[in-house]
Amino acid sequence: MKKKRHELIINFIKNNAVSTQEEIIKMLADNGYNVTQATISRDIKELKLVKEHFGKNEIKYTVSSKKDSNDNFKAILTRSALSLELAMNIIVVKCYSGTANAACMALDSLNLSGIVGTIAGDDTIFVACKDTQYAADAMNSINLMLKG
Repeated sequence: MKKKRHELIINFIKNNAVSTQEEIIKMLADNGYNVTQATISRDIKELKLVKEHFGKNEIKYTVSSKKDSNDNFKAILTRSALSLELAMNIIVVKCYSGTANAACMALDSLNLSGIVGTIAGDDTIFVACKDTQYAADAMNSINLMLKG
């Protein structure tokens, strides 16, 4: 649901001059998503939307053109992880000795849907997911990222 909402928001701001959160809330309501202003604030942060000036007085939301800050975190995770194993709703990530904490922080920064928490040791990360389906989806996402 969140992924679809994010896609709607991105398409909306790319195709319209959107300058307020209220406009986004209304557009989402028109598409069957009843959300609060707090949810929109989080979405804007997660989507890395920024307000830019166009012309003399026009300000609108755009997708940030800055390099994705997650690139560095992805690199840390990619260089640290050795293997992944799925155990029901838990993903076990084996890492090089001493790298699990940094890799866990990198994994947390990705905000993958369905992950409820992570714990890192010296060379192992436990990733707890809402259920087995979320765990399988998150594992696929991590695997795709690791394979580059």
